[in-house]
Amino acid sequence: MVEEIVKVSRNYQVTIPAKIRQKFQVKEGDLVRVIYDENENVVKIQILREAWK
Repeated sequence: MVEEIVKVSRNYQVTIPAKIRQKFQVKEGDLVRVIYDENENVVKIQILREAWK
């Protein structure tokens, strides 16, 4: 598991840490889905690939 702590900005934005961006090849302009999993009580992000570009 890769884990990082990030700070929420004034506009409620967070930066995806470099280690995670590199691991999943997230690039500027990519779309991500933000999911709140009530069963696990966690927020997850899913990188949306080719079908959305």
